[in-house]
Amino acid sequence: MSPASPLQSGDSVYSSIRNDIRELIRSERLQPGDRLPPERGLAEQLGVSRTSVRQALTALRVEGLIEVRHGHGMRLLRSIDDVVPPIAAEILRAHPQVAAAGEVRNALEALAAKLAALRRDADDLEAMVAGIREMDAEIRRGESGINGDRMFHAAILAAARNDVLTDLLGAVAEHSVRIAQASLERPGQPVRSLAAHRLIFEAISARDAEEARQLIDEHLEITGQISNDAAWPPASHREPREAS
Repeated sequence: MSPASPLQSGDSVYSSIRNDIRELIRSERLQPGDRLPPERGLAEQLGVSRTSVRQALTALRVEGLIEVRHGHGMRLLRSIDDVVPPIAAEILRAHPQVAAAGEVRNALEALAAKLAALRRDADDLEAMVAGIREMDAEIRRGESGINGDRMFHAAILAAARNDVLTDLLGAVAEHSVRIAQASLERPGQPVRSLAAHRLIFEAISARDAEEARQLIDEHLEITGQISNDAAWPPASHREPREAS
């Protein structure tokens, strides 16, 4: 594992570090429940800054791969090879605009989380907690948690106090619902989304705007990943091949 190049962008640097940490977990043959090296140790081992390591660890927490407990360090929650599959490509066939709408939604909701951390009040936090509790109750009943998911994201948007942002997200709401439903239908994803919501809530509650933005950006990037099916687009929509 080589140190990240200084020419890489901030996002690509921490993405590279995230992959390095994954490889470290694999090479050390760590199992669920095992502890990871502390943040400082990881930074020294990988030859990068603690800030970059912290960003990478945040992404791994949102994925549900690791857990960080103050005073207890970090531990692995699941196998490094236990990866939630992307949303099936069929959603693109039925709704070709869904991927583009998802990109817009991700950017707008990240902004909403940032603003919510700066502007939220006690009522907003109570609404977010209500969404988390509803999602938890749904999951315990064996359901997907979609209603609690909607409540939580709606509470963040309300806390952002920006009518233009609300209107813009409303324009892609139909596709956002499709993505959320398809995402939460995947085995294991409801529990992981609920864990991510709790992390996002903690950041908003602490008024950590940048942490809230990064957490929800990572959360939506993971939950909205759509399979790049080789069979897409359908043959009738592909470019004609030149005669040989």
